Amino acid sequence: MAKTPETTQADAQPATAARNVKMVPGRLPPEEIYVDGVSGILGRGGVIKLDCFRVMGVDRDQAEIRTVTHRLVLPAGAMPGLVRLFQRMANVGRDSAADAVAAETEADKDS
Repeated sequence: MAKTPETTQADAQPATAARNVKMVPGRLPPEEIYVDGVSGILGRGGVIKLDCFRVMGVDRDQAEIRTVTHRLVLPAGAMPGLVRLFQRMANVGRDSAADAVAAETEADKDS
């Protein structure tokens, strides 16, 4: 069975003994913004900036037309937590794929 990543904003917080963090729900759901990808990353002055793009179409040469629509700005100290979240998601994906292959192999043996 596929595993579902159980990640929360609290998982992204740096693991430091100096700060105790509690995440509480807001009165409204968080705003969601869809982007097709990240076109660039810049680190300067204690912040990390991620340029996010949307695909606008395809030109005559079949080249994808992209435009930066949002820039996500994070304190540089948030980067380790973000990396941990992405690593956890990647691990869950690998585990799910391995489970699926094992189940398929087992089903082939039984037939």
